[in-house]
Amino acid sequence: MRVAYVISTLDRCGPVNVLYDIVNNLGSNCEAAVFTLASEPEESRAADFERIGVPVVRVFDSRVRSMLLGKRALSLALKRFEPNIVHAHGFRATLLCRDLPYARVVTVHNCILDDFLTTYGNLQAILMARAEVSALRSFDAIVACSEANAEYLRREYALDVETVRNGVDQTQFHSLDATSRTLLREKLGIASDTLALVTTGGCSERKRTLPLVKAFSSILEDTGVDAELHVFGEGPEYGKCKSLSLANVSFHGFVPDVLPWLQVSDLFVSASTSEGMPLAVLEALSCGLPALLSDIPPHREINDEVLDQGCIVCFNALSEESLRAAIRASLTGKRPNRPKDLSSFSSSRMAQKYTSLYVRLSRGRGDRGRAI
Repeated sequence: MRVAYVISTLDRCGPVNVLYDIVNNLGSNCEAAVFTLASEPEESRAADFERIGVPVVRVFDSRVRSMLLGKRALSLALKRFEPNIVHAHGFRATLLCRDLPYARVVTVHNCILDDFLTTYGNLQAILMARAEVSALRSFDAIVACSEANAEYLRREYALDVETVRNGVDQTQFHSLDATSRTLLREKLGIASDTLALVTTGGCSERKRTLPLVKAFSSILEDTGVDAELHVFGEGPEYGKCKSLSLANVSFHGFVPDVLPWLQVSDLFVSASTSEGMPLAVLEALSCGLPALLSDIPPHREINDEVLDQGCIVCFNALSEESLRAAIRASLTGKRPNRPKDLSSFSSSRMAQKYTSLYVRLSRGRGDRGRAI
């Protein structure tokens, strides 16, 4: 069975990491190829895909050409591969794949309108959301990356959606023994008695990075706790956040590998107001790092699945008072135990569920809405 994955680029981001983990865990009965729709950015993961034997077909070398040539060029490229299944990821791929003559599946990685609002103005975000929802209705299967996101799509757009939860590679993201952890903390410059907090979602209004770092810094001044916060990723508010020059807050920008920091830190923090199924949280928990999370449906879904082991979902990200109270409690009080079992969020389990979906669709298109 040949599966063609269509995505805008292979930039290092959540949907691309999910795609890599899918193709890296496919069974021997599946042959995969990735089709991209624009020139690759500097931090592209294209070489990672090719290294595991998955060819990357660059259908277009620019976004302008993809807009002008559109479906015809993609159709010709796919015809040479002769796929049984086409799997679309992202806005542009969804629009271009909607009418292709193959069994088609699409994964929705976010709360559609919320993500567009982060990048575009209100009017453009609304128009893009309408276009995407219209395209989604033509697919043989619509997959949400969490049950919370599936409920959102059903409620807001009356879409027929099934769920395959995101997973992470737990052979890569794993905890360290005490000795290795101590040595790695020393290498990264974290003192043994310092409480190290980490957040890896970048700096944006949706991630509530600015209120988070301000609250953390002011609470340190009040309490005198020996703690530091490490912020990874860039984003639209990166410069603004970094310019504050807050004591004990380090902005690392884009770092290709945050794994060492997840393995040695004491607490992961996410103050996000909207997520699909956050890989950052799953990666942290898989490394044995407990998490302090905002009270949003995907975070509650993770917490419910791991049976309260390693998570505290306790604050309203839109309330600075609630955020401050949660951070203060985490710095001065008892923190959650380290998580132990994240097997339900493994990349191998995610890939198995997608493989089952491909088999079902290849046997007969139109069998939608069935739980996997």
